Amino acid sequence: MNRFIGLLVCLFIIIGAINHVGFHYYFDFLSFIFVIGGSVGYGLLKNQKNKFIVNCGSGAVYFGWLGTLIGIIALTAGKWDNWGDINKTGIALSIAMQTLFYGYLIKLITLAYEK
Repeated sequence: MNRFIGLLVCLFIIIGAINHVGFHYYFDFLSFIFVIGGSVGYGLLKNQKNKFIVNCGSGAVYFGWLGTLIGIIALTAGKWDNWGDINKTGIALSIAMQTLFYGYLIKLITLAYEK
């Protein structure tokens, strides 16, 4: 029971901070799908049915970092001609970092299910 109360407290704090900045800055569907897909794939890869949710949480962090690296590489490669334009670079960097945010958020949620 304490785990779920702790999770609710943590989520309340995170949602409060997001609300202060603006919810629309924290949602990118493709980034979320990338992390969720990698998370489930990692959980299946570990092949431990009794630890599937915990492994998904670890996989979410891995894929959060991978998504951020992929995003930063794409940003600095200039494929979309965004380098040097602060408006485009800021948005691209924000999206690149969202995978990391989603990864750690999913990991936090899965901590409540650890035994």
